Amino acid sequence: MQCFTTAFSFSLPFSFFFTVCFGTRLLRANLLQPLKDIETINARLDCLDELMSNEQLFFGLSQVLRKFPKETDRVLCHFCFKPKKVTKEVLGVEYARKNQMLISSIILLKTALDALPLLSKVLKDAKSFLLANVYKSVCANETYASIRKRIGEVIDEDVLHARVPFVARTQQCFAVKAGIDGLLDIARRSFCDTSEAIHNLANKYREDFKLPNLKLPFNNRQGFYFTIPQKDIQGKLPSKFIQVLRHGNNIHCSTLELAS
Repeated sequence: MQCFTTAFSFSLPFSFFFTVCFGTRLLRANLLQPLKDIETINARLDCLDELMSNEQLFFGLSQVLRKFPKETDRVLCHFCFKPKKVTKEVLGVEYARKNQMLISSIILLKTALDALPLLSKVLKDAKSFLLANVYKSVCANETYASIRKRIGEVIDEDVLHARVPFVARTQQCFAVKAGIDGLLDIARRSFCDTSEAIHNLANKYREDFKLPNLKLPFNNRQGFYFTIPQKDIQGKLPSKFIQVLRHGNNIHCSTLELAS
């Protein structure tokens, strides 16, 4: 019972530190399944003591951990399995979403690997067993550098993980370097032309229908759509606008031109 109480009282502050960087999953796991192994508890207490007594290490580690994507642990699951062979079905249109998710996962992995040199710099002089072990097994592991190099042969250096839906979609589209696949290069040109045409269409509607506050948001479910403040609408919307929905103080809608 004493061991259980010690584990619980320790897990709470330690989890809160990592919750700032990685979210609530670790905190929840430690609360529901607190540690009972004395050696592990003492190792974590030593780590916590070093973090509390070394401000440079604490704040340096806090800054570095913010550079790691929150979804890193989930992304690793995408690379656990691979098809035995590539078939025409795998290359079909119905697998486009799976390929899109895979590219997104590779971008996340690249972002995490890009942060490792900074983590290595922060943990280089760490003394506690846990932090020193992270430096030895992760930061100084040449395997990760080779993975990063392999990704760099295909994925553009400037591509970063993004949470804004349209920015993320654009990053996915331009993640693979130019010249690797001719069809992909053509598709990217089409993507740019279509995006430009959509924004030009929005500008045209702002001028033609006197809607200066018309906006063009994007999400993964709907794609592009229009939002118009209700206060800007005098009477009824022009018949050109379809799929009209009220959403708070705004009107969400589309047009046949936008859908096409």
